[in-house]
Amino acid sequence: MLFARGTGRLGYSVGSADTGGAQVVRPETDRDRVRYWRDRDWLTYAVHELPTGVLDGPHAATASQCHEMLAGLEEFSRLCTRLGLDDHEEFIEGCRWHFEHYPHYLSRHRHFADYEKYTRDRSGPVRVVDPPPPPRWLERP
Repeated sequence: MLFARGTGRLGYSVGSADTGGAQVVRPETDRDRVRYWRDRDWLTYAVHELPTGVLDGPHAATASQCHEMLAGLEEFSRLCTRLGLDDHEEFIEGCRWHFEHYPHYLSRHRHFADYEKYTRDRSGPVRVVDPPPPPRWLERP
């Protein structure tokens, strides 16, 4: 199969092959692995202090940082979908809930005893489950 290579927005090799004009996407395993672990690590860290709050680095995240985190989470979600990691959905949805709600809490925190109460009042996940172990081919580089 002939393959005209280029790099897609997410770092995947894309190109046309003998597929009747359809686009073929082939993962760049090393890039995928590095990106997966980088994003998984910062996402896990961002929610590891729950129910106290969402972190960005050593400090509580701001509303603006939560919006940036949502964008990063969407990239991680697309990567997981691309790699067939459907078992990461609960982790992704838990992160999404907190990245969407924490800015609201920050703007009205004086009305709540703490973030845990805010989360419980809205039937949100008090903690985010850790993502499941990845498949063997995606082990840490």
